[in-house]
Amino acid sequence: MSKYVRIDKKLNYKLEVINSYLLRFSDKYTKDNNTGLEYCEKQYFETDLDVFGRSSLYNYINFGRTPYGKKYLANSLEANLRSKEEIESRNKSINELSDNLDNVVDIVASSFEYNKLNSNIDINNIESGLSALENVYKPNIFKVILSSLYIIALITVIVLQSIKLIPPYIFLIMIFIAFFLCMFINTEAAKLSDDMSQANHILYGYDELIDEINKIKFNDTNLIKLQNNVSKLKSKSVKVFNVISGFSESRKNILFQIISNGLFMLDNYIVLAYYNWQKKYKNNIKEALESIGHIEELISLSTIGLVKENVVNPIVSDKFDFEDIRHPLIVEEKCVPNSFIFKNTNIITGSNMSGKTTFMRSIGTNYILFLAGAKVCATRFEAPILKLFTSMKVVDDVNNNISTFYGEILRIKAICDYVKLNKPMLVLVDEIFKGTNTKDRIVGAKATIEKLNRNDIYSIVTTHDPELCQIENVSNFHFLEYYENDEIKFDYKIHDGISNTRNAIYLLKIAGIIDK
Repeated sequence: MSKYVRIDKKLNYKLEVINSYLLRFSDKYTKDNNTGLEYCEKQYFETDLDVFGRSSLYNYINFGRTPYGKKYLANSLEANLRSKEEIESRNKSINELSDNLDNVVDIVASSFEYNKLNSNIDINNIESGLSALENVYKPNIFKVILSSLYIIALITVIVLQSIKLIPPYIFLIMIFIAFFLCMFINTEAAKLSDDMSQANHILYGYDELIDEINKIKFNDTNLIKLQNNVSKLKSKSVKVFNVISGFSESRKNILFQIISNGLFMLDNYIVLAYYNWQKKYKNNIKEALESIGHIEELISLSTIGLVKENVVNPIVSDKFDFEDIRHPLIVEEKCVPNSFIFKNTNIITGSNMSGKTTFMRSIGTNYILFLAGAKVCATRFEAPILKLFTSMKVVDDVNNNISTFYGEILRIKAICDYVKLNKPMLVLVDEIFKGTNTKDRIVGAKATIEKLNRNDIYSIVTTHDPELCQIENVSNFHFLEYYENDEIKFDYKIHDGISNTRNAIYLLKIAGIIDK
């Protein structure tokens, strides 16, 4: 009966996983509490591009449920600079997972089950538990021999008592002597119990994950390496650990101690069993848990390839251009694709709500996926390896006495400081210096754009100031609006040249702020 209950439970987890993937084809997917905010490094682009949070890229693609799986995905979305070889290697691993949905569902189902069993376990719990497992407890051979001799003596007493050669109280005296003896000579068992209390949760629930990962036949070299690291731990070893941990935890109950140590001097055997287990698996535990986390990370990064129709493997190239790029968080049928060839410094003008900011966020978000080795939402995507900078969702900080304008100055300063390093960059700035007056804004914007005007810097700056379009060596593009039956409409497509339209007055009239 238990076998069929187990199968039913497994099928329910698989159904939950499949349903989670299906919901991502629409905008109805459930935004869970896996926001990634606890792992983010508070870089500007994380806020600007909605990398972390409840309605974020992390939340959308994350299917990892172990602490390492969630942490490593967050790390991979930090736009870290990787070599061409590393990006291509990761892309190969992610592609294999995207092409094998059945394997992915099996692993993720076990990951979901792990999460249900360990919903309160975070990365700090795991790290502290692993630290506790580093403590070595060597058994004392004399104590083990003493325990064995005691069991023989106790059996002898029981036999002699059964034939009434000795009184019954001798048996009770021996139990209490053994109990108190263990208390005084087995102090390491108490320390081990404390360590195992701290560590016993870190392996709980991993046995199913280990089995699912080990039964898959991977072809990718990186996935095989991770699988080999996982296989060193083995699900059986996790179950053995849980048994030892259970006995060690139970000894905190005084009644259990009296019985177990009084009858068997069990503390000595707990230390011996843990020592033998630790000798076999101690060096493999962290490596195995981290490898499971990396597999989950790669599975999460494969989400784009599994739930999007218009995706492509990006190419690491000396040029930067793409075709039919879409924002990963917008449902595909609602998202207008755009193609673009970077010409170093690019100024984009256009009316409010015409699509300028979404276009830049589409580039930035897909670029993060590109650096992580994942597929991107486009039909073609070629890009060099660049350091990403953004200035979009600038807000004030009352606690630190920072206004919106000064907040933007800090962002632009960070960009200009990196320019001095003469390293390749991708810079996305939305409505530059919008927090100040027109004259000062234009002066500051011109100075910034001129600093960005370099062959290895790819930048987009949006503005409502036509004066910026006249700067030497910049390329001009725009988004536009049109009107039908006195209604404003947008095509959300990027066009060459400078915008010659505006819609602020119209929108103010529609809102009733300005009389028609």
